[in-house]
Amino acid sequence: MSDGGWSRLRAVCPRCRAALAADDSGASCGACGAGYPAKGGILRLALGREGAPGYDPHFFRTLERVEGRHFWFVARREVVLDSLRRAVPDLDRRALVDIGCGSGGLLQYLGDQGVPVAGACDAYLESLEIVRRRVAVPLVLVDEGRLPPLGPGHDLLALFDVLEHLDDDRGMLRFLHSALAPGGVVVLTVPAHPFLFDDRDELAHHRRRYRRSELREKLEDAGFSVRVLSHFMAPLVPLLLAMRVGTLLLPRSHRRSRDRQQLEFRVVPVVNGLGRALLAAERQMLRLASLPFGSSIIAVAARPGDEPASPAG
Repeated sequence: MSDGGWSRLRAVCPRCRAALAADDSGASCGACGAGYPAKGGILRLALGREGAPGYDPHFFRTLERVEGRHFWFVARREVVLDSLRRAVPDLDRRALVDIGCGSGGLLQYLGDQGVPVAGACDAYLESLEIVRRRVAVPLVLVDEGRLPPLGPGHDLLALFDVLEHLDDDRGMLRFLHSALAPGGVVVLTVPAHPFLFDDRDELAHHRRRYRRSELREKLEDAGFSVRVLSHFMAPLVPLLLAMRVGTLLLPRSHRRSRDRQQLEFRVVPVVNGLGRALLAAERQMLRLASLPFGSSIIAVAARPGDEPASPAG
């Protein structure tokens, strides 16, 4: 009987952090005796959420429909792949684990582009059920508000627009450092510029937006060596500022409505085409240098060891 691929994720018991014995039906812990079922190809290593919600699962199906076409998601996935190829010369020999995989569009894209994928985890079953249809990799349901049950020795970990949803971002970065093998790499994206924080961020359950210097300090404090650190999505900053001003004119009851956020996910052909053209031009600039501003930040950082040689952004 196979282990369902769970060994590729180096999953551990969420109760005692001991190694798990797994097969197609689930996993068990020899240290504390806990058992965890696997249903529908998803291993359920969840004990229960801690803290406030980090996301609204209502939006997963919307993301599944639009992320292959919407300019924001298309640009992000291309910037992520470019940054990984720039900073990780042996990318094709590292197996990626996506922590907080959402609807799986970026994970699917990276796999299609030749990035080896070990598996993914998320705190929402709605997310993993969508990902299960898109990507044939091991999937694990984990707890929101707790560190993911991953053991040490990973080569490549990813958090794409996840860190800003966490109460303790420093704790997560320290955990990622401990879960990586020496020379292992983490890639992450986050929203940028605290002055842009508004009701849209609150609706998305963001705890914060980041300054580039802040993210560098937190990564280095966790023990990482930063290889790439740059803003991107620069053309969107004036638009977001205008939207923030417009938001102040709305009644408070309308500022945080789901319908308002759904509008941001609409794929309007003219707007989408313009956005893709502007961000494609920005992508060419990013290949030459880091950008000093933009509504998002990408970071690629390594645990000291046999690190790939690449200048920090």
